[in-house]
Amino acid sequence: MLAMPAVAQSPATLTISTNNTPLDRKALAQLALEACSRIGVGFKLVSLPSERSLQAANQGEVDGEGLRVAGLEETYPNLLRVPERFIGISFVAFASNPAITLTEGWASLKPHRVAFINGWKMFETHATGARVVHKLDKAEQLFQMLAAGRIDLALYTLADGVALVRQLGLSGIAPLTPALRDVDMFLYLHRRHQNLVLRLAAALREMKTDGSHQRILASTGPD
Repeated sequence: MLAMPAVAQSPATLTISTNNTPLDRKALAQLALEACSRIGVGFKLVSLPSERSLQAANQGEVDGEGLRVAGLEETYPNLLRVPERFIGISFVAFASNPAITLTEGWASLKPHRVAFINGWKMFETHATGARVVHKLDKAEQLFQMLAAGRIDLALYTLADGVALVRQLGLSGIAPLTPALRDVDMFLYLHRRHQNLVLRLAAALREMKTDGSHQRILASTGPD
């Protein structure tokens, strides 16, 4: 008898690793939980350091990784991007000196001392031409260094940075405008789950159409 082709089986639960900021993590958790439920799959979120999170997903130790910018599949070939935007975020520079200008975009960083989270690909790609670069493990360290005058700019996301500055009680630190970049953020799955990629994208589009996507985002914003 001829062998029948194997049919990909959906997992009972997708385990996704992340190193997102608190607000983005909350959005990922709630949006993905709803999208996965619509295709009959459970969802679990685990935390790993940024670069480790990507490696774990690419090596298949977890089922996927998010939220990340588009294009990571070029560096991590086992990752498939779910081709529907989860959220949009602004990558910005925070400063205690309001006289610093960013009119030249990434090139504006060149004369400054900057710090960002190790493994954040947006900054590793565009910000390493700064005069001094620090790659740190925790967001609190960025803003503490900025408050202490050890760096000129802390590179982070807008909403979470504003919330963290307030939480840490740091006065005189504010995001500079314009943003360094506004980007769409996506979920990636390991290629063994390629049968779920388009189904999840369709579920997200359905959520945007019926209004549940916006309702969930509204509930995950800053208090």
